Amino acid sequence: MWDSHQFTLTATGHEQESIQMNIEYSDQLGSRDRKPFLLFVKGDEIIPFAGKGIEGVVVVRSTKYKQDGRWSYTTYSLELASGIRHIAGRSGWETNRFNEGLASAVGCKSPETWAEMAQALGVSVPSAMEFLRGFRPKTAKRLDEVERELAALEEASEKETDTVIVSVSFGNPTNRQMRDGFWENPKSIPGYAAEIRLKEPARGWIDGNITVVGIVGTVLSIKYASGHHGGYYAVSVGLVPGTETEIPPFEVARNKAAEEERGPEVRVPQPVSPLASLGDLFPKVNL
Repeated sequence: MWDSHQFTLTATGHEQESIQMNIEYSDQLGSRDRKPFLLFVKGDEIIPFAGKGIEGVVVVRSTKYKQDGRWSYTTYSLELASGIRHIAGRSGWETNRFNEGLASAVGCKSPETWAEMAQALGVSVPSAMEFLRGFRPKTAKRLDEVERELAALEEASEKETDTVIVSVSFGNPTNRQMRDGFWENPKSIPGYAAEIRLKEPARGWIDGNITVVGIVGTVLSIKYASGHHGGYYAVSVGLVPGTETEIPPFEVARNKAAEEERGPEVRVPQPVSPLASLGDLFPKVNL
């Protein structure tokens, strides 16, 4: 399925806030099941488009529906009120997350904190929070987790040491590396005697499934690029220098599973020789 951008404008971005604007928007699902979104920003308020006109914000001039199974969609001809700003896009290509899609739509890096999200949307942090908790609850939950983890990093540091951000990059393994468990094994954090590990190896290197081991730290973001033998990853972690601890041993998942399948070792008793039994009955007598 080819992926097209159905966002046609009749005014430049600089004109959005001063004149009325006509736009064309399609709710067609993008390739990789990326959901489209259209947001209207009125002052410090964000209003998502739901297929109907919004008083004082937008008027639906006409609609055109195309039947195409799961790819069916409606194209809307819209007229925006004066002073209304809009943001149109789809969920991210690599992660299918709203953060990545918003970054592509407005031309910034993927927002991973509430402050960055508010800046990308062009509103205050409270407004961004109120909007996202209803529009993308999972994204809001992840941003809350990042804020809590960053706060915990500061509290965990007994010294006046700034948090550092380090990127752990890996990917493109050889066939032999893959056989040796490349995608399951921990990855060393450059510059520190620490590493990142998977909580559940079967789920892979995704949000919420990575933990920092050997130092006080947290995962801030995960970037993925497709490529040979599973592609490439860049995991950004926030660390507190001076909080290093001993790294617990790592057991490869498939070895652990094999041991569990074998079960505990069972010792089979050896048969007793009949002669040995007779010897017990008739002890040797020295003459």
